[in-house]
Amino acid sequence: MTDHAAEPGGVSAAERPLTAIAFSGGLGLGAYHGGVFEALTSLRLPIDWVTGSSAGAITAALIAGSPRDDWLRNLRSYWHAPSSPSDVPNAGRHTFAWLSSISTRVLGHSGFFHPRLPIPAPHYGGLYDLGPTRQRLQRLIDFGRLNGGDLRITICATDVESGDAVFVDSASERIEMDHILASCGFLPEFAPVQIAGRWLVDGGFSLNAPFDPILETAGPLRLYVIDLFPRDGKVPDGLEAASERKSDLTFGNQTFQRLGYALEARQLRAELQDLHYEDEVYLLSYRPGREEAGPEKSFDLSETAMAQRWRAGFLDMQYAASLTPAPNEICSVRRP
Repeated sequence: MTDHAAEPGGVSAAERPLTAIAFSGGLGLGAYHGGVFEALTSLRLPIDWVTGSSAGAITAALIAGSPRDDWLRNLRSYWHAPSSPSDVPNAGRHTFAWLSSISTRVLGHSGFFHPRLPIPAPHYGGLYDLGPTRQRLQRLIDFGRLNGGDLRITICATDVESGDAVFVDSASERIEMDHILASCGFLPEFAPVQIAGRWLVDGGFSLNAPFDPILETAGPLRLYVIDLFPRDGKVPDGLEAASERKSDLTFGNQTFQRLGYALEARQLRAELQDLHYEDEVYLLSYRPGREEAGPEKSFDLSETAMAQRWRAGFLDMQYAASLTPAPNEICSVRRP
């Protein structure tokens, strides 16, 4: 890993923990990833491995497939995240978010996807065509660099027939555009992708934050799990809030519970080998405000929403850097 061989101060890779980031799925909420990554890079930590499902697969591929100097520019370009939000009055932000989400549902969104009419046969083709995403990623990602080994990347999809998680890892096989798009196949909006005889869909259907391969490695870790759905939240006060809380619990709880079990299993494996690790594990979750479009927030792809989410990720990561996590436990990051 030539670009990331030592930490500041000359610490060799053999003496430091492996630093990895697992990015979860969540469509337009993925701009939060960019803010987290911007703050993380400012800490000048080495980065060895990125993993992702769905939107997280896109973020991971943009990082692994870009030169270091282009990381943030390419992330901002894909997520349409300007440096500052557009001028939308706070009083109308919630309405604006819903209108933006409805527009995306009906018309698609430039640079991301457009409606697919008619839906092709014999295999289900999805309500939307990810062709615009394919074109933009082809311009932004250098697949030679992505597969070159400087930064390891693992992408997760789900076998739509068996339900099994399917990993594609640059350490052992070549990652192509279809692997990224397969990981984004959130049914029924987006189509399955056939690869090597298997029909693959969104990685979020099995492992929305695919940290599992990272935790199966030997040696100490510094792991950042970047989730786009909060496990914890307020008691709903209406139908919209209840619908949003349902989706947040569905994905956020999955991530938290799995992470806890995976950490316990990792420690048991280490003990059986008479080893001891002191891992640092951070869990950051995007916590939207009332201005978001409730259960449809991930379909608000406006620049205002993207800039807001990016800013939230940046601030959360800055706060995480001030914390001292207990070894081998989940440090759930929540700004006061």
